[in-house]
Amino acid sequence: MANLPNPWRERSLANPFREFGRHQERIDRLLNELMELRSGTLGEDMSLMPSSELVEEEKNYLLKVDLPGIKKEDVKVEVEGDRLTIRAERRSEKEEKSKKRYFSEISYGSCMRSFALPQSIDEKKVDAKFENGVLSVTIPKTTESKSKQISVH
Repeated sequence: MANLPNPWRERSLANPFREFGRHQERIDRLLNELMELRSGTLGEDMSLMPSSELVEEEKNYLLKVDLPGIKKEDVKVEVEGDRLTIRAERRSEKEEKSKKRYFSEISYGSCMRSFALPQSIDEKKVDAKFENGVLSVTIPKTTESKSKQISVH
């Protein structure tokens, strides 16, 4: 009797992909949820995450933030203490009944990014310009923050 095959073992060996099927269902559900998030069908409150770049120049820091499709009046820049905060909103177009939208990969909603500032800036002279969907914020350094060359004795 010891040589008789185990019927439970035979079934699991006969179908090595049975466990894969269960995992495939989980993967399919996860991918469907991700696609719903990307298409915005889970809600209009999907946050935007704009790309940004910070460069240090001799007299300034220059922060650039990509805000495509956002109007100038929907962008707010605020300096408070050691934080620079940018708020923006991309409003969705009013949907006309005669138009039929098949899909949308464009994100609508509001976003906010905050950046820690060095202590050595002149917050009263911060300047922001918005052109062609790019916000450029010039953050002047104070005279104390400019580097000085020190001679070695």
